[in-house]
Amino acid sequence: MTVPRGGLVGQQHFLEALARAIDGRGGGRFVAAVVVQPRHHRQARTMHGHEAAETLVQGLAERVLGILKPGDHAERIDDARLALVLPALSSVAQAELAATGILKACAAPLDWADGHLALRANVGIAVCTDEPVAPGELLRRAELALERSLEGHAGYALYSPVLERAAVGGPMSHVLERELDGATERDELHVCLQPKVCMASGRLTGAEALLRWTRACGQRVAPDLFIPIAERSGLIVPMTLWTLNTALRACHDLFERVPDFSLAVNLSPVALNDPDIAGLIVDSTAIWCADPARLTLEITESALSSDPASAMRTLDELHAHGVRLSIDDFGTGYTSLSQLGVLSVGELKIDKSFVRNVTTTKRHGVIVRSVVDLAHNFGMSVVAEGIEDRDTFSFLSALRCDYGQGFYIGRPMTFDAFEQWVLEHEVAGAGHSATA
Repeated sequence: MTVPRGGLVGQQHFLEALARAIDGRGGGRFVAAVVVQPRHHRQARTMHGHEAAETLVQGLAERVLGILKPGDHAERIDDARLALVLPALSSVAQAELAATGILKACAAPLDWADGHLALRANVGIAVCTDEPVAPGELLRRAELALERSLEGHAGYALYSPVLERAAVGGPMSHVLERELDGATERDELHVCLQPKVCMASGRLTGAEALLRWTRACGQRVAPDLFIPIAERSGLIVPMTLWTLNTALRACHDLFERVPDFSLAVNLSPVALNDPDIAGLIVDSTAIWCADPARLTLEITESALSSDPASAMRTLDELHAHGVRLSIDDFGTGYTSLSQLGVLSVGELKIDKSFVRNVTTTKRHGVIVRSVVDLAHNFGMSVVAEGIEDRDTFSFLSALRCDYGQGFYIGRPMTFDAFEQWVLEHEVAGAGHSATA
């Protein structure tokens, strides 16, 4: 069975069917608009191409159509989404049961090429109850619920007015969200590398991959602005995988040339709680023939608080494959000593707000010294980020901080500039000089 691409035609057919269901419902009966999409459509397209992405949609359609009841209606309304009309429901709970059924039907992976594609679905539901709702408005509500489902762990979300308040943002935020979806294809995203050195010798030990976005108009968008937009819109997982694959490809030769060179990549709380993220990350290391032990994933302390059980499962799976884990911005969150005792974490990264004032603010010096001692007592290494001058570098080195990162050592730079930086700093101790 093949479901043709829908676009405007499919959406129009859906709205017509939805209008008929709303007009024809009897007393006490409800009508639901349901929007379904494969969770990993974008990353399948990025990693395996459009054929794999289309396979996901076709597999989703086959499984969804297989569980629909007589009288239900389905249309493909764009490249990645199906829209369903569920008429004559006796309760809102019936719509939620249907969503649960869709999630179960899509839980198993699809056969593709020589392996499998993770299917999994996200579902948004909007129900027309007592008050009539225009078909276009009901579809909009279902799409808003779908966006919320990307942020949670249940896999589906039911529309409520609360979602409207949560979705309210400035006009620029909506413009950036539209532009961000497709920024990869337009070559607006790029990855920079910032070097990390051994504090004792100045020797290069690795780099952090940092995603940057320059819009088509030439404006640079700060990560603090576009990363939350990516998390809210469901783009963060494919963006993370794109960053990882781009950096692994660029660092392939460095893994061979520089002993113990490691690559660090940030993993957002939303991505951490995706149940498939660990497998996708390990697959990426295999694609580029990279040793998982040379990859470090940086997570913030807050990432452990939203869904600790889910986060722990992901971290344990990554650790089992040899991936190294680091707690980023340590000292600004709420990681407890009991958590440090059970987490599969090998590194603490001291937040730059403490590092920058470590030589001028006594309390910050005490905090940094305590974190270094704490990490070493737990058998972890310590990275200080935000080193901007020689005095700070020397102070941290005296505290036995293991690794350093910051503008004094080297700014985030393109891959070509990073290669040049490596050539100029191959002599032990050369990392003590700043790079403009």
